[in-house]
Amino acid sequence: MAEYTPEQWRDRLEKRLHDRWSSWATYDAYYEGDHRLQFATARWNETFGAKFGKITDNFMPIVVDSTVERLSVQGFRFGQEQEADTDAWDIWQANNLDSAAEMAHTEAVKLGESYWLVEPPLEEGGAPRITAEHPSQVIVAHVPGDRRRRMAGFKKWIGEDGYAYCVLYLPEAVYKWESSKPLNDGGMVKGKVDWVVNDLNPGGRNPLGVVPVIPLPNSPSMLRGGASDIAGVIDLQDAINKILSDMMIGSEYQAFPQRVLTGVEIPRDENGQPLKAAALKAAQDRVWTFANDNAKVHEFSAAQLSNYIDAKNSLVSDLAAQTRLPPQYIKGEITNASADALKMAETGLVSRTRRKMPAFGAAHVEAIQLAFLSVGDEARAREIVAQTIWVDPESRSMAQVVDAAVKQKELNVPDAVLWEKIGYSPQEIQRMEALQAQSIFLQAPLEAASSPQQPNGNDQGQISEWLDELLALVRIGDYAGVAALLANGWPTQWDRAIDEMTYAGRETDLETLRQIVQALRAIRQGPVTAESVRQLLG
Repeated sequence: MAEYTPEQWRDRLEKRLHDRWSSWATYDAYYEGDHRLQFATARWNETFGAKFGKITDNFMPIVVDSTVERLSVQGFRFGQEQEADTDAWDIWQANNLDSAAEMAHTEAVKLGESYWLVEPPLEEGGAPRITAEHPSQVIVAHVPGDRRRRMAGFKKWIGEDGYAYCVLYLPEAVYKWESSKPLNDGGMVKGKVDWVVNDLNPGGRNPLGVVPVIPLPNSPSMLRGGASDIAGVIDLQDAINKILSDMMIGSEYQAFPQRVLTGVEIPRDENGQPLKAAALKAAQDRVWTFANDNAKVHEFSAAQLSNYIDAKNSLVSDLAAQTRLPPQYIKGEITNASADALKMAETGLVSRTRRKMPAFGAAHVEAIQLAFLSVGDEARAREIVAQTIWVDPESRSMAQVVDAAVKQKELNVPDAVLWEKIGYSPQEIQRMEALQAQSIFLQAPLEAASSPQQPNGNDQGQISEWLDELLALVRIGDYAGVAALLANGWPTQWDRAIDEMTYAGRETDLETLRQIVQALRAIRQGPVTAESVRQLLG
């Protein structure tokens, strides 16, 4: 493998970035509705270009957005843990990656690839930084024969001050340059740039030890990276635009009947020009009369625009078949379709969406693991078993989902698994488990009170002593002591014991004690530690 200097890496990747964008820019333009009239001749442009311009019926956003709207991340799992990792989700939320991921997915599906850039926290104790990067500004180089190992990453952009900036990411170091003078290329850096080292921030050691630029390839194949979803249907889009343009011309010039008069002499002035006042005018209250008995009126019928519509619909159907879009997405209407029929129509779209999840999910996991590495969490950074948790891309009615969950409950499927199948996020499941545990715990005193076996006086005295000790520990802030006391057992008759205190002149302690007991019930089913007690009572 050849060795390159930082400057050589910069120049190589800069050229590759420009070469790639020259073709990818077409996909971006089509998504935005800036289409070429591919099948229009020079004669057509000369005759109709000024009048009609570019007439398009843009299906490219539907092709892209139909899958992106079903790609929603809701958590991460590491190792053999069954629950989602809360720290990973905190990093995700701290970087606003719900919205950033949607943008990254959109650019990847539209263009073929987008990127995550991971950087250490800006300040001590802060969250690692993860940003979505556009493929017009970022590119990576892989180790020959191994697309999972990156040799270098490169980012190039224009700042608000008009200067161009670029950063080269190598496993061992980061290098930064800026242009020697401001550029006037708008938002894109075009052409050769005279680079100079950024004196204020020249770069330095790479603390992560790996290239922190992570590609999100869209449906990658074995011999290339990701591919644009609209690359294969641009020709169909051009054909649709051509048919639509022809239909507009037909509606302008041939959509109304044409009449021809024969045997009628046109009145003219002394110069031989037709008299405007004698021009025939058609109206509901007008009748044409001619002096010549041989005068005749002939009519040519209007053009049938339905031929254009049929041709356009045929092309749209071909586009839907190639992109596996349901008919209701293309036609925008649903007529007498059952729920099962709609579900079958979306099967292809759901499958196409699921095919994107492994590559995107692996990139998301790697970004989170690099973020853990940047804060010194080696365990999760090196964890081999890790996965992205996705929202189910299949559209189903809640009644169907709940009915299936109830039937699976009869097979003793755990509640957490059923909740996940219903579609609740890991965060919602954790909250539901906590509320469920609290509900069970709150019910325990009622069940004990209804039992025929009531505690004797000695038991009641022990509970009162237990509550006295609990109150004393809380007042001095000894949360470790509270945790130790709780670990030795939980009385089931403490409500009765609190009531007994009213007869001993202890009314002033009642409200405080009730608040303490109510708070501690939240950890009845969970691990009892000094930290968990502090969070509840601190």
